[in-house]
Amino acid sequence: MTAFSHRCDKLLLREFIASDAADIQGLHADPRVRKLLPDEQPLHEVRWAAEFTACLAGFYRRHPGLGIWRCAVPLSAGSEQFAGWFSLMPMQASPGAADLDIRPGDAELGSRLKPEYWGSGLSLSGGEVLLRHAFETLALRTVWGVCHPDNHGARVCLEALGFTPHSRALYESQLSDYHALDASTWSAVRTLSRRERLRQTRRALARSHRPTALALP
Repeated sequence: MTAFSHRCDKLLLREFIASDAADIQGLHADPRVRKLLPDEQPLHEVRWAAEFTACLAGFYRRHPGLGIWRCAVPLSAGSEQFAGWFSLMPMQASPGAADLDIRPGDAELGSRLKPEYWGSGLSLSGGEVLLRHAFETLALRTVWGVCHPDNHGARVCLEALGFTPHSRALYESQLSDYHALDASTWSAVRTLSRRERLRQTRRALARSHRPTALALP
């Protein structure tokens, strides 16, 4: 399988390379980005960001089609601006989530964006790209989304993409909300407009009396 990349008028995705370490360090240097993450690695430190980028090179080769991709938004005159990352990684079964039907081959969708892109809809755009890749190219059975209970924007984004909330359990020693999306549900959801999906998500959140903040991460 060739390396995954994506280009459109909204975003550009490609594999990270060694010279992108400064982007990773800069992304995590903002305490707003780090606030709700379960990371053990201090990626806001230069050395750790460089080692992380080097490890990704081997990961891409060992897991074709999966990975963490650099996200940029296109600007005028053919230039671009770094915005963060999107990921589709192997989903690891957590001892704290033993009741969930996590199977070998399942993947986890994720994103980390610079705060200036929160609320822009970029999370939805990147999520849609990777879900098409997951279900149509990789033929995955289930994709998971996990977020901190206080990350209301991430939860809204996941539900607008078609994910169903499952339970709250430990994830890398942090209490987190688990969401799942299977291929058949994605096929139905993707026929709806983004506006309709967000409308349905607002109604579902209102029925459950949960916060309805729509500042997407």
